Amino acid sequence: MKIVLLRVGVDKICGGTYSALFKDGTFEFLPIPEYFYRNHAFDAKKVKTYASEKGKFGKSFIAYFADGKDKEDHRNCPIHNDPDFKTYTYGDGNSTKQTLVNLEKGDFVVFYAMLQGSDFVMTPSLYVIGYFEVDYALLATEPEQYELLETDFKNNFHIANKEIFERDIANDKNKGLKLVKGTENSRMLKYAYLISRKIEIPKKADVHVIADEMLKIFGTFGGKIAIQKEPLRWIKDKDLVKSTVAWLKSLE
Repeated sequence: MKIVLLRVGVDKICGGTYSALFKDGTFEFLPIPEYFYRNHAFDAKKVKTYASEKGKFGKSFIAYFADGKDKEDHRNCPIHNDPDFKTYTYGDGNSTKQTLVNLEKGDFVVFYAMLQGSDFVMTPSLYVIGYFEVDYALLATEPEQYELLETDFKNNFHIANKEIFERDIANDKNKGLKLVKGTENSRMLKYAYLISRKIEIPKKADVHVIADEMLKIFGTFGGKIAIQKEPLRWIKDKDLVKSTVAWLKSLE
């Protein structure tokens, strides 16, 4: 069994904000923007914007942006809604996610995101927001695969919008579209669970690393405890895998 941590959701660079955390520990996950559609037409029935899409608490996603330029720039920006926690699929064209294709049935993908206080003030930090128990993973590199993928991945953003699929398999830098299908045991959590602490580095940007109390859950990822960036983090210590799964299943 393998477990990988994968960061998702908006941030200051891609979106201009962070997902929202509330005082009671619940959260609103905000997907990343899809900037591809700034230069390409899209089907408004299938592709929602931050203004048109509402979250689980009934507010439009744009309401969670602070007033200002980022809010106005993203009001009518299409969203890239992925992972899909309704049908348990995730897609990624980024070459840094290539090892996702090594996932097998029974493995786990742990999704985490940067959250900031919505109804209270707190330092933005990284939280686990959900996980997939993996059914299977695959790599799509050929146009002919599209129809075959529609059965299990028709609601995933990369397949629901064919032009996104074609973009991801055609770009040599992507090395194909990585797709993960979760089982019915997958879920988005009700509450967010803090996993990071911030290290201040003089004259450099601050770094978010695994919180001390989470080291006994995840380990050190082979010494790579910084988790704010895009690279995947695989649990290296096999003795921790079973206990990590038990911890995930204990979360609400």
